[in-house]
Amino acid sequence: MMLLYNLLSLIGIIFYSPWIFFKKGPGDKAAFIRERFGMSAYDKTDLWVHAVSVGEVLACIPFLKALKQNFPSRKIVLSTTTYTGQDIARTCFPEADRIMYMPVDVVVCARRVASRLNPRVFITVETELWPALFQSLKQSGSHVIIVNGRISKDSYNGYRKIKFFMKKLLTYVDFFFMQGNGDAERIIDIGADKNKVGVMGNLKFDIAFENASPLSWLKDIRGPILLAASTHKGEEDIVVDAYSLIRKTLKELKLIIAPRHPERFEEVAEMLEKRGLAFVKRSELQGAEGSGTVGSIRRRDSLRGAETTDHGQPSIILLDTMGELPRVFAKISIAFIGGSLVPHGGHNILEPAYWGKPMMFGP
Repeated sequence: MMLLYNLLSLIGIIFYSPWIFFKKGPGDKAAFIRERFGMSAYDKTDLWVHAVSVGEVLACIPFLKALKQNFPSRKIVLSTTTYTGQDIARTCFPEADRIMYMPVDVVVCARRVASRLNPRVFITVETELWPALFQSLKQSGSHVIIVNGRISKDSYNGYRKIKFFMKKLLTYVDFFFMQGNGDAERIIDIGADKNKVGVMGNLKFDIAFENASPLSWLKDIRGPILLAASTHKGEEDIVVDAYSLIRKTLKELKLIIAPRHPERFEEVAEMLEKRGLAFVKRSELQGAEGSGTVGSIRRRDSLRGAETTDHGQPSIILLDTMGELPRVFAKISIAFIGGSLVPHGGHNILEPAYWGKPMMFGP
């Protein structure tokens, strides 16, 4: 079965390659391509942790920081799949010996990266199953561990249809730390050795917020603030409609919009401009690096539209930066949790809950 999978993945990469080459995103595009195809230079490491995107990165940061603090000589590599995950990793875990993109799961790419990094332990956060990589890691003598593992009912039903393949794939994993008893039962049912399965709870419940103090640019903004956090396409229009209605009776209400994906920052900015709404980008506010007047506008032409609240403050702020959202929750009055008005399932409610903020979300 692995032979068939490797053949199909080679065929699949032919169709996937144009997406990798032409996908728009921040950062070093050349490095992204090299690392996705396993063509970068790699040095041997002790621990390789893979966290696909923002939520998974934030979940494993406290563990990685504690590990680095107690064992500073141990080399740690952190990989992500998404641009947003990469940005958060670089912001929140600068102590990493390397932060890179995950190679595509094609045998020639996976084998090269696994043999060059040759980690003593490979950890993947949540149930990210990579057949070619897992096989290559085991051939290189690495231990493979899944932490914060979960299997939804939909995934479970799909895996059961290929149980003969899953049973072989799961033999490459040395231990499964699952979120709950249901997840543990499902992974065992599709082929995992029950002696290698344990329940650890959800790492996302252990995210540390102690250092999440309010940001300087937010401190002088007056009045109640509505935060639309981690919004997806289509949700911003709904939020703005609701905000406009509320402002008819609550003139001092501010709105902060934080799109989930950075590639949508300009798209949301264009939407606000077309609707004739006054807004400013977070990147154009002073106070970011402790310079200038906090909560004020760096350039008068940065304020798009004509309407501001009193004190010359913008009524709408577009959060077009990465890594600041957790600290924004400390200042706001109420939060809308994005991903809940579209077929996604909603995002993390723990951050507003930690700060005692009321929150809203879709069905």
